[in-house]
Amino acid sequence: MVETGLAVGYLALAAAVGAAYTAPATGYELSIYASTPTATWAALAVVAAISVAVFLTAERYLAPAVLLGGLGAGSVAGLPLIRGYHFYGRSDSLVHLGLVRSIKIGNDPLQLFYPGSHLIATGLAKVAAVDVPRAMMLVMWAYTLLFFASVALCVWFLVPDRRALGVGAFSAFLLLPVNNVSTYLHFHTYSIGMLFVPFVLYLVFSHLIGGDGRERLVERVADGRGAIDRAGLGYDDGAAFDVGLRRPAPTTYLLPPVLFALLLVHPQVALNVMLLLGGMAVAQHAFRWFRPNDPIAGYRLVTLQTIFLTVAFAAWIATHEWQFINTAEAMIQSVSDFVTGDGSATPRVASQRESASSVGASIQVLFVKLFGVAAVYSLLAAGVVAGRLTGYLGPPAGAGSMRSTPDTARDVTALFFAGCLLLFPFFAAHLVGSISTYLFRHVGFLVMLATIFGAVGVRYLLDEESSVSDVDYPWTEPESRSTGRRIAASLPDARTVATVAAVVLVLSLSLATIFPSPFVYLSGSHVPEGEMDGYERAFASQSSGSPVWFSGVRHTSDRYEIALYGAAGAPWDRQVKPAVKKSAPVPEQAMLDGLPTFYANHPEEVVRRDHYFVVAEADRQREVEAYRELRYSAESFEAVAAQPNVGKVRDNGELTVYFVDIEEDPSANAVDDRERIASGRARRTAPSVPVAAASRLSRPTPRPRSVPRAASLPR
Repeated sequence: MVETGLAVGYLALAAAVGAAYTAPATGYELSIYASTPTATWAALAVVAAISVAVFLTAERYLAPAVLLGGLGAGSVAGLPLIRGYHFYGRSDSLVHLGLVRSIKIGNDPLQLFYPGSHLIATGLAKVAAVDVPRAMMLVMWAYTLLFFASVALCVWFLVPDRRALGVGAFSAFLLLPVNNVSTYLHFHTYSIGMLFVPFVLYLVFSHLIGGDGRERLVERVADGRGAIDRAGLGYDDGAAFDVGLRRPAPTTYLLPPVLFALLLVHPQVALNVMLLLGGMAVAQHAFRWFRPNDPIAGYRLVTLQTIFLTVAFAAWIATHEWQFINTAEAMIQSVSDFVTGDGSATPRVASQRESASSVGASIQVLFVKLFGVAAVYSLLAAGVVAGRLTGYLGPPAGAGSMRSTPDTARDVTALFFAGCLLLFPFFAAHLVGSISTYLFRHVGFLVMLATIFGAVGVRYLLDEESSVSDVDYPWTEPESRSTGRRIAASLPDARTVATVAAVVLVLSLSLATIFPSPFVYLSGSHVPEGEMDGYERAFASQSSGSPVWFSGVRHTSDRYEIALYGAAGAPWDRQVKPAVKKSAPVPEQAMLDGLPTFYANHPEEVVRRDHYFVVAEADRQREVEAYRELRYSAESFEAVAAQPNVGKVRDNGELTVYFVDIEEDPSANAVDDRERIASGRARRTAPSVPVAAASRLSRPTPRPRSVPRAASLPR
């Protein structure tokens, strides 16, 4: 019966992937959920129900059940790949696309502040011969799968039995750290680093208990040289690994390169881990000095690893000080203003609340959608840590430990809590002032930690008295039983059915928010090929003398220019000459009243010139459907084409380019002449801008630009 259920589950998984693959995206998709075939979601619902049911009711089949659930969750996370998206990720991701292209043609990656994931994407593009956009999506998906496995291993370490491994895996499948406010499932370097941290933590956990002569599960997992009892590979929780006095796991040598890799992926995440390790190291030395007989004093130190990461971080910052100094100065200023009463707390939260209210969304409903499950896990995590530290919670009831000293988890939890005591004040500083922009990044990091310890809390709820005990298999019943009674005995009871339904519901609610969609009042991050091709053709159609300026709806063209041609100073072979110019986004009223009038009477002289006005299908759907006409109405988009002196020069269904013709402005021409002379001198004396400068565009700041005279383009 169980084998049949698993077979159905794997067939449903194949059907789900097949249905999604055979329905590729043909244009911009506002919601990947709504655009994916219903058959895919129905099949994935069957996958989730079967994997959860088998995990809860037939522990001997834990491995195939967890694998089925992991493949199902991985399929959801990989939908942009399965459905043939050209690229997934806007804003910063477009900048990263250009940076990877720059590295691919020979630019120095070490000039970037966070080159780790870019190097992986570049290598994958070259070795596997795939396009750079697809290679970047594959990298993000690979980190997601690594997150699934690492969280499960961390929970397995803290509660060393097979059921905890499954609980950890299903908790990871929720992808709770992805909040779509500041952490995402597209190519975003902080999010990638955050998903990488559980793997680092597992190595830290295994390092702590190595080399002390005790029986340790991680020693067998890491060095793989000792004989394992057959029961240890089977289905008996009470079976322990036969370790004896074998050599411990060499995590002392494994941690430094992994920590350095984390630094290359994102230094901010590495700083978080550095503070975490620093707090743990201080606690270890404190126990050795003041309570040498406490078991915590006997664990392997993390001092050298902390020093290594600190030195590597300092050396890296010394070569990229502009990025670090800007952030550090902003933090000091924000905290200082808050202390003196000149700053406010959580301005980012207030901004999000106002935006949600403007589109008719309740901030409470939005919180439940984005953070409801994460909040539950955070409460469970806090309860587990508090219970273990106070001794109120012992090992979970019914946990058949695969380690001879299962309360190692209590000591490791205590050290971990000590590390968080150093981490929390740093995160609290991001509640105030301008740096609150980064607040939800750190919320994602904390939710990542809460996923691990919250899963331990879920394991405590699954004791032997619950409905999650093994079923009575029909083949173990006496031969005298009828077939009907055997089938009835194999069916789960009502409590198990309710538990399965609850878990599937939680999975559905969480996975429904990992991609932006109108469900959370956001637009999808799909970048169709037609949109990129439209921008490329628009850039290439400029006259050879001076460029026409570009403007758009709520955004400008600079990120697309970098995405297509790479970073300044090291463009690839299709460089735009002359360089594209951009002006500020156009407000709705200008689209209604007339773009030529808006540009001709602009308060900035340099803007009083001909423009390309670019409207993507993604812009229209975002403003009209996702944002519910908050700033731009459907009427404003329709009004542009009917205006005099505005002509449509290109429209491929994904991107419409209008040419806005205005009368020649003498003052703008004078500015052109001065800027042309100045830029000519600069080209003779100044070196090219390194690729590192482009990484600043992840937080765009105004930059000086030359302003040659605009050219008249054909309409």
